[in-house]
Amino acid sequence: MQAEQIAKQLGNAKRANGQWVASCPVPSHGKGKGDKNPSLSVHIDDEGKPLFHCHGGCTQESVFQTIRDMHLLPELEERPDPLANIKPLPKVEFQQEWQYQDEDRVTVFVKHRLRVGESGKTYRLYKVDSDGKRYPTLGDARIVPYKLPDLLDAKTAGRIIYLAEGEKAVDALTSLGVAATTAHSGAGHWPEAITEYFAGANVVILPDNDLSGWSYARKAAEAILPIAKAVKVVDLGLQGQGDDAFEFIEAGGGRSELAALVKAAPRLNSVDDVTIPERLQAIQQMPPSVPTAEDIAKEFAADPPKQADKPKPLKAIKIESWDSIQDEPVEWLIDGVIPERSFIALYGPPGSFKSFHALHIAHCVATKKDWMGRRVKKSGAVLYLAGEGFGGIGARIKACKIHHQIENGAPIYIVRHQLNLRSSAEDFNALMLAIVQLVEQTGMEFCLAIVDTLARAFGGGNENSSEDMGAFITAMGKIQEFLNCALMVLHHSGKDAAKGLRGHSSLLGAVDTELELLRFDEQMKGVLTISKQKDGADNERFGFEMVEVEIRSAGLSLSEPVISLAVQASDDTHMETAKASKGNAGKGKNQRLEMLCLEKMVKEHGAPKYIEGLQRHAIRLELWRQELWSKMGCTDEDKGTFKTAWHRAKQRLIDTGEGAIRDDFVWLQFKSNDFDAG
Repeated sequence: MQAEQIAKQLGNAKRANGQWVASCPVPSHGKGKGDKNPSLSVHIDDEGKPLFHCHGGCTQESVFQTIRDMHLLPELEERPDPLANIKPLPKVEFQQEWQYQDEDRVTVFVKHRLRVGESGKTYRLYKVDSDGKRYPTLGDARIVPYKLPDLLDAKTAGRIIYLAEGEKAVDALTSLGVAATTAHSGAGHWPEAITEYFAGANVVILPDNDLSGWSYARKAAEAILPIAKAVKVVDLGLQGQGDDAFEFIEAGGGRSELAALVKAAPRLNSVDDVTIPERLQAIQQMPPSVPTAEDIAKEFAADPPKQADKPKPLKAIKIESWDSIQDEPVEWLIDGVIPERSFIALYGPPGSFKSFHALHIAHCVATKKDWMGRRVKKSGAVLYLAGEGFGGIGARIKACKIHHQIENGAPIYIVRHQLNLRSSAEDFNALMLAIVQLVEQTGMEFCLAIVDTLARAFGGGNENSSEDMGAFITAMGKIQEFLNCALMVLHHSGKDAAKGLRGHSSLLGAVDTELELLRFDEQMKGVLTISKQKDGADNERFGFEMVEVEIRSAGLSLSEPVISLAVQASDDTHMETAKASKGNAGKGKNQRLEMLCLEKMVKEHGAPKYIEGLQRHAIRLELWRQELWSKMGCTDEDKGTFKTAWHRAKQRLIDTGEGAIRDDFVWLQFKSNDFDAG
């Protein structure tokens, strides 16, 4: 349908400035009195899509919906949800550790087995240094065979050394009282570094019952034959695909049965003597390899087209009698404040120290230290997505660690990337893959994830759109579901702070807990209020104050000390004081603060400067600006707000006559006894 036809159907159609205009059909237009004078522009773009704009202020959504209800628009294809095909990652759980030791029984690296989902598995290797510290990579670790001390003892005594494919099989063999070993690398590779340890040894190779197992036996034999005293490859006669010495022993095979098989097996003269049993020769392809993190990432790929003859099975829904439902007490992460596995919003106006509070909460959860006098009932690892202000997060972390005396090693992990977690499958998949790798490497249980801030993770979406906010909430749910933890989003209050969280109401409906931050007027203090608690008490208040922490001293150099802030509890929770600082347009909110910052900088860094023929006790303007930025608790998202505040601060200084600015310098007009001009 052309623009002219649509306009005429809407009524009062006419041409204006090359476009058609008509009456806006939205029922609420003109406070419900209708659009008597045409104020709706109607246009068809180059792709044939209709575009509308109501000059009376009606939203695009309401205009399109009303016109669609009038059947004046073609049926549009439903816009796909960009996150619809993202599947939850399988849970990764630590199962077992094997230590690889040198001749002196000192551990040089360890190997972890992890279960992926219900039946998958993967492995991770960690270098161990001389102090026992572990690193999530082999790096320059010395490569040795498993149970090297036992291997060397058996070789010296002339005993048989059994070579299996995995540590589990080796542990089963040693339970029979025999010497056994393996390589850390599995069936895919024989590490040359361990070959030397088999020189002069009697070696019996026990392949797994699959093609990869016999391929591994051939590689090992090829490496060992030239230096070993004698080598045999023994078929354990197993029937299950992939079975090994562990299953042989589980089925009742003992030391005597094993010895009989070894005695009957021929001695190898050449690697060509390694022949695959007939029961395996019919298998043409190798079995699936051990899943890696990259394999897991494929779980995020879009589903293949569904076959018409293979309908998707229905999801099973359990229906229960209400009499069978038992009351389940709330499990708290922080007692009475943050429930386990909950969705939390920590919000407030710019400059209310949200990031500082988030780091404070993170360290309390990770180290199980009380938060604001409340007990941390469960501790665990914390994931912090620093999408905002991550350039300066190092200083904030250091200040938090110094002030709260936190030792190194707290399990808090930072992601310093701005990611679109609302509509970018690429960003979301990359994050989830990184999380999978982190969980595999650490084996830790996560209790809390923090997103700083919603705006930076929103990918430029419309916070007031139900569709955009819904997509974001869904993405947060997927992260939370995988980590099985609480998730906290840092967000801003709206222009009218009294209305709470900024954006669509679906966010308020989704969160279990709301924590509101208010900063006292002209002070480095404030109050945190539980404004919503789904399973607990609302309106509990916690006073706080920001303390300066010197994170780098000037020492004997001419440079200035580096200062940051940290959060500590305060008894002051007076709400009337806090109300004065709600919102951004604060009737002198920063006036006293800006003067305090200037006075502090002049006292600490002021020096005589000859300006326009007179001696001034001055500082560089940038010092004042940096101090005000810090004291206002600003981050990158506050640049616009701060720019206005900074302009007003300079203008106010000149207008009041309390100071003056020339070029790059600023000074105060002090009384004669305030400072020694010399």
